Amino acid sequence: MEMRQLRYFLSVAETEHLTRSADALHVTQSTLSHGLRQLEDELGMPLFDRIGRGLRLSQAGRVLRGHASRALQEVEAGKMALADLAGLQSGSLTLGVIPTFLTHFVPDAVAEFSLAFPRVQVHVRDLRAGPIEDLLIAGRLDFGISFHPPARGEIEAQPLFEERLHVVVGEQHPLAARRNLRVRDLAGVPLALLPRSFATRRMIDAACAAARLRPAVRVEMESVDALIHLCRPGELATIAAEHAARQAAGAPGSGLASIALTDPATVRRAAILWRKDASRSRAAQEFAARLLDAVRRRAAGC
Repeated sequence: MEMRQLRYFLSVAETEHLTRSADALHVTQSTLSHGLRQLEDELGMPLFDRIGRGLRLSQAGRVLRGHASRALQEVEAGKMALADLAGLQSGSLTLGVIPTFLTHFVPDAVAEFSLAFPRVQVHVRDLRAGPIEDLLIAGRLDFGISFHPPARGEIEAQPLFEERLHVVVGEQHPLAARRNLRVRDLAGVPLALLPRSFATRRMIDAACAAARLRPAVRVEMESVDALIHLCRPGELATIAAEHAARQAAGAPGSGLASIALTDPATVRRAAILWRKDASRSRAAQEFAARLLDAVRRRAAGC
């Protein structure tokens, strides 16, 4: 049994699709299929049930999945320990980040870390909250930057910062002159929002329900930047996290206004997420320290 085969197995277990896994692993589909067949032949039982064009874990596959994840985690922990002994002269660091956090704090931390440890490769993955926690538990991320509190009990959170939600409108919008808005003030306002699969949208829906407001959602898009851009003509409004909203509205000639949303309070909390029983490499700790410093400097106005 080879580590390569276990990686193939775990990837297909996640995607349930050979083509997507082959693309993610940068191998041909035939190479991936051959590796899986070798593993199944060695174990003497099928690891997947073939359903149409898709794959589902068999009972044997479900049993193996946890053991395979832990085996790869131990190998990676060994690699990280050796990298630590080498004084961070090699190795890699992989983190998953919520899309709206990618443009705030993280780039500064990446730049500082790369300057201090130029031989350590940094891989930043743009992910939603659920996949970040899933991949942490599977041992495929060193840590994540996501929402607090985490949804999974196997994850522990290190608070990072908190931010209110803001309404973003064009400068010609009737609400543009307001400094604060209650959620119920959005009654009848055409909105462009993230889909319900996003944690921020679920927070917005909960705030609307608490205010007994049925939001007038005209548009749903998966990109915060695109939603903000939609507001420039003046008819639509969107709701975005404070840092993204203020940055967009503060840009010269943006044609946008950012308005704090209150009553009920809509505060989004960010955290560094770690798997509880996983070792933390020196690289991960060094990066996390720089990220915390970047947040503190921004809070102090530095």
